[in-house]
Amino acid sequence: MISHGKYTGTVLDEIITSKREVLLESERGVPLAEMRRAAEESGGRTDYLAALSSPGMSVITEMKRASASAGTLAPELDPQAMAKTFIDGGASAISVLTEASRFSGSIDDLRAVKSVAGPRNVPVMEKDFVFSDYQVYEAAANGADAVLLIIAILEPEQYAELLSLSLGLGLGVLVEVFTEDELDIALVQNPQIVGINNRNLKTLTTDIALFESLGPKVPKDKILVAESGMKGVEDVRRMEAAGANAVLIGESLMRAGGSVSDLVTSLSS
Repeated sequence: MISHGKYTGTVLDEIITSKREVLLESERGVPLAEMRRAAEESGGRTDYLAALSSPGMSVITEMKRASASAGTLAPELDPQAMAKTFIDGGASAISVLTEASRFSGSIDDLRAVKSVAGPRNVPVMEKDFVFSDYQVYEAAANGADAVLLIIAILEPEQYAELLSLSLGLGLGVLVEVFTEDELDIALVQNPQIVGINNRNLKTLTTDIALFESLGPKVPKDKILVAESGMKGVEDVRRMEAAGANAVLIGESLMRAGGSVSDLVTSLSS
């Protein structure tokens, strides 16, 4: 995880350190074998890949109470109400931050969103910092339709194993990269969905020009997702011109109270 010391001392490094401690506590409460059984017995998943494969630009709305870069966003968040707002506004899928130390999320938020999104056939992705089998099983057992795999925190062998495990459980997988080197690693395993995050992990600033640089390097048979830094329709159109099939938008929507309908309507026109 976080190989070669590339992100040592960064927020990402701090989050992973915290996550390891949380994971140990979780495994003491629910052993791996039990969590695996729960994951394998779970069902009712909505097809994440299909949801992002519709013609036009797909919008993945992200729900988070806080962020590492912006601090507190929605401390009184009602996940079910926000999920309904997202879905009524035309969201193609919902991403739910479940990391606690910097994003104030929890697995309870995932379950709450799934209770609303599941009956509406809108897939829910657990967005967390996944580096172990246990986390994949936990996501599946608690209603996730998809998970995030971040190349920056995984060794290539870990990535291959976690991708295979996730797909085997029927989960969609968004494989996220921040650099061209990470994109090269990601593409080795032929993932179906690739996300390019416009955030600089060392400074936490965003620059959507990164997607414009890396997007054209992704094979056309992939679903390509632009993440971070988009403030409105003009930015989304730039991402579309650079090859994006979908955009993941969180911070600006949370500040706007989750109102996604204007954005979706503008993109559809």
